[in-house]
Amino acid sequence: RMASTSFGRWLSRPGSFCIVVLVFASFLTEESHAVATSSIFKGPRFAKSQHSLRRIQRRRSEHKLLTQRINPEKRTSSSVSTLAQMDDGENNAVFTLAEDSPERINIKGQILQLACALDRGQLYNPQRSGAYKERALKTKQLIEELIEKTPPLPTSMEALDGEWELIYSTVKYGIFRSSPFFLAVQEAFGDDRAFGWKSSELFFKLHELQTCSFGLSTIGRVAQLIDSKKKILASEFDTTLFGLTTIPIIGWFKLFPTFGGCVITVANAGYNGEDKKITMEVDYTTFKPVDGLSGWIPGSVMWDRRIPVNALWQILPWNWGTKPTCSVELKYLDDNFRIVADPDGEYFVYARPVSPRDTLKGAV
Repeated sequence: RMASTSFGRWLSRPGSFCIVVLVFASFLTEESHAVATSSIFKGPRFAKSQHSLRRIQRRRSEHKLLTQRINPEKRTSSSVSTLAQMDDGENNAVFTLAEDSPERINIKGQILQLACALDRGQLYNPQRSGAYKERALKTKQLIEELIEKTPPLPTSMEALDGEWELIYSTVKYGIFRSSPFFLAVQEAFGDDRAFGWKSSELFFKLHELQTCSFGLSTIGRVAQLIDSKKKILASEFDTTLFGLTTIPIIGWFKLFPTFGGCVITVANAGYNGEDKKITMEVDYTTFKPVDGLSGWIPGSVMWDRRIPVNALWQILPWNWGTKPTCSVELKYLDDNFRIVADPDGEYFVYARPVSPRDTLKGAV
């Protein structure tokens, strides 16, 4: 009787009832725990408990799937399929994970993470310093591992159609080198050497010094559009000029206004299904405005003006009448990733854009 009286007094204290509920709930399974909890708390405070519990359970499932995605040894084929359905149904994700293997998903996830950390490869620049060299080498190693696991490569150009956004490149001295114009410059130099350097590498090294010194120019979005019906490959990169200019230490305002735009190069393109090479002949270069950036020249007289690169290239005396041609080799392709290699064996990694835009379509 004394024990029951003491227990009754203890139970009447604030919070004691909750402790009893928690102790009781700890012996239940996960499913019965959710049912018991939702049946106990029915007051006005917990009127939305059923909805909250379902949301928590859904987050637990998403967390479990994310853990399996990061740790391939814990992942099963069924979890990959479920994740694809969740992404396609709720988040409108670009990746079709259900059709991909767990190994490739894991490698692509690591490449994406390193690409973000290295700013698409721009943070490792031997001309500036040796910082991030180990990360850059690790990324290149992962790219080559992914290439080894490539699905069968296509035999026709139709499989390459659509818009692709550059997410990483192993080239030095500028990710804009994915443009057919700069690839043509690279192939025009060939294996020639000057001052102990390969001529093309020396050119891009000096080009970067002239255009990017003191933060003069920065590169934004880099993308490509492939149209097999028109046999066209259009490449673009955004450039921002005078992003931040001031007098060191004492300056508190910008010296020059920020301006820039989108540089688009259009090339006639083909695809050889035997050697897996995308061949290009540069046709023209044009310019498009970018939201938030003012024009190159007052009055924006450059917009939509076409520079006949092909014709000008052939009349330059050092080109000996040759045309601006180039090629890259297709190394990997699936629904959302594309990897190509330039003649020097450097890689350009593309992905389907999450937020596409229509500047390339307007240019062709």
